[in-house]
Amino acid sequence: KQSVLTAFYTPPEITGTIADMLHEHGIRPDRVLEPSAGVGAFVDAVLENKPDADIMAFEKDLMTGKILKHLHPDQKIRVQGFEKIEKPFTDYFDLAISNIPFGDVAVFDPKFTGSQDPARRSASKTIHNYFFLKSLEAVREGGIVAFITSQGVLDAPSNAPIREYMMSHANLVGVARLPNNLFTDNAGT
Repeated sequence: KQSVLTAFYTPPEITGTIADMLHEHGIRPDRVLEPSAGVGAFVDAVLENKPDADIMAFEKDLMTGKILKHLHPDQKIRVQGFEKIEKPFTDYFDLAISNIPFGDVAVFDPKFTGSQDPARRSASKTIHNYFFLKSLEAVREGGIVAFITSQGVLDAPSNAPIREYMMSHANLVGVARLPNNLFTDNAGT
């Protein structure tokens, strides 16, 4: 019930294309974070190119998380929200990759809600912004954050502080706008 509004599963054609593109550009991540894994489409895509990758995947939905654990018994599957990631995983991952949830869903993370930084406080009010900023913390220097998200991250005037934060804490490698109907058949969005 808690995740049904943000649960949209990414077609393997898309996850495979993104993982293949990273691989073709020499990205061979040893430690991978999937903060909103669903049943593991990105996990599968990463493992296709890097079978020995060490993956930590979060899935908040209990049933989906159990399926994910069953499908990927050799990976670190955590059936809990991404906000539960611990401090030892700061600056740890080579790659964070996901179709992150989006919407005006607040995330309770005391490090964000109680932050003196207005962008971090603001990010906790919208789940997509939170996932971007939290993942930037989890990825090591030189690592990559590769996310699918809504157009609001780049377009919404209210997201200007989030964009400024991302640009001051990371180097933009690239952005691609996907067609508005790309997920119609698979997710009804």
